[in-house]
Amino acid sequence: MSNKLALVVDDSRMARHVLSKMLTEQGIDVDSVESGEEALGYLCGKKPSMIFMDHTMPGMDGFQCLRAIKNDPLTAAIPIIMYTSKEGEVYESQARALGAVDVLPKTLKPLMLAQVLERQNLLPNQVGASRAAPQVGQAANDVVIVDNEPKPEPVPAPRPAPKKPEEHPELDALEQRIEQLTSQLQGMSQQSEASRNRGFRFQYLGLALCVVLIGWLLLSNNRLMQELTVLQSDNRSLEDTVRLQTQQNEAMRAELNTQLDAQVKINDNHNRQFYESIEWALNEDGQFAWDEKPFNDRLAMTLSQLAQNLSSVGFVGEIAIRSHLGRFCLVTAPNGETQLPEADATLSTCEILQFTPALAESTGTEQTPGFERFLAAFQSEYGDDIELNLSTAGDRRPVARYASQDPDASAERWNKTAARNQRIEISINPY
Repeated sequence: MSNKLALVVDDSRMARHVLSKMLTEQGIDVDSVESGEEALGYLCGKKPSMIFMDHTMPGMDGFQCLRAIKNDPLTAAIPIIMYTSKEGEVYESQARALGAVDVLPKTLKPLMLAQVLERQNLLPNQVGASRAAPQVGQAANDVVIVDNEPKPEPVPAPRPAPKKPEEHPELDALEQRIEQLTSQLQGMSQQSEASRNRGFRFQYLGLALCVVLIGWLLLSNNRLMQELTVLQSDNRSLEDTVRLQTQQNEAMRAELNTQLDAQVKINDNHNRQFYESIEWALNEDGQFAWDEKPFNDRLAMTLSQLAQNLSSVGFVGEIAIRSHLGRFCLVTAPNGETQLPEADATLSTCEILQFTPALAESTGTEQTPGFERFLAAFQSEYGDDIELNLSTAGDRRPVARYASQDPDASAERWNKTAARNQRIEISINPY
């Protein structure tokens, strides 16, 4: 016997985790989604044994989603339990009137959940009679959904009048046989009166019984044919009504899917604009010094704050960090150390850095010890929800064009361009 499956609909990741854990302890498999729109999309492909519905969610709230599920014949029979912080008899009455079988608070205890599941006969392998049919005044699981604007009910196809029973050759032959037997009876009756022969009287009686039996069979057959004609007409009318209702349901489903797809596209666009604004703000201040490692402690602090903010809004995806290197013009000091030239120096007095592919890869991915510790802690805290992808473009994609390498050109001007190109580029990519 397969396990029961519960669908948890809640925009709070913590609430989904807590309820899913308690349901799993009861031996129930759990799927979860973050919104009413996702729940309706989920129900197009799977049919859970029960649904736990939050009330306050972005977009479609719990009552709107409840109406949509109960209005669909394919999902109307699924028991729905409101799982919400809202309280009070008025709210519970509204929930039950819309089709919810029970209401659970967010401060839920395992014992209370087990009692509700047992009361609704939803525990795995639970033995017992099915729930009683709702009484007058009691909310039923299947309800009629009342929209703001009344919808015209489908007009059933007119029921055709019963057809006149068809003529059957067998009936005509039987009727002719009855007439022949009647004529023989009349003749035998006259002979009986004349001769009063006892044998003829028995024969007369037998023929009379045959006539009665044949007449009864004819009447019964005629009545059955009429009833069959009426039943066939009723069946055709019922098939037309069911076909019309099915077409309406398919149209409603297609319209709902179209609305869901449009809403998903709108949400994706809003999220993309939000992430692009964050990327722009971070990349505006992404430069690092010529003698500083690309992946340093300051970048670690920026990424830590970014990950906390993204996690708080439920982000799941990748943060890509790419370093870009500037080709600085450097000089060697008397002590052997490399440094920037004096402000009035020219390119002839310094040497411009040239990056081979191997040197660009090693220089562009250097990390400070503090950044290495940050990476280890990040993986432990966020796991697969948020991933960091480190790479380097070397000096291949400068944002500022270098001047010509004129030996008399200003080294300071050249290095200002290199400083603009020495930067970190961050992109946010949701899954």
